[in-house]
Amino acid sequence: MTIQPGLSAQATHRVDTISLADQWGGEAHALASPIMIIFIEQTCMKATDHLLPEDQMTVGYNFEIKHLAPTPPEWEVTVDAELIEVDGRMMTYRVCVRDAVGVVGEGIHTRCAVSRSGFHQRLAERRDSAALAQ
Repeated sequence: MTIQPGLSAQATHRVDTISLADQWGGEAHALASPIMIIFIEQTCMKATDHLLPEDQMTVGYNFEIKHLAPTPPEWEVTVDAELIEVDGRMMTYRVCVRDAVGVVGEGIHTRCAVSRSGFHQRLAERRDSAALAQ
């Protein structure tokens, strides 16, 4: 199977204590936007990453996400992701996040396929260059 538009995945996540905005410096005792984005990333990877060559992985590239409503602690959110475009190494997904009442988030997320070894080499080079700059 090749990576092509139409691939999809769904995942359900529990909004536990660490997922709440007030645990990350905010005031809202509800699902934090960055955690919602993590849930989105995980679901997009579930849709396509298993189809990549073994030496590749995807990394987040672009996020156009709206967080539309609060989700209380201990609720579940379900993320639906559908691959809508493939352009070379770039894969773009339409995403929707729902809780028991309805849609709480939606948008577009793009991921880029990269070489695992190349990514880790680049990371090490950046770490080394920072150490030299000090």
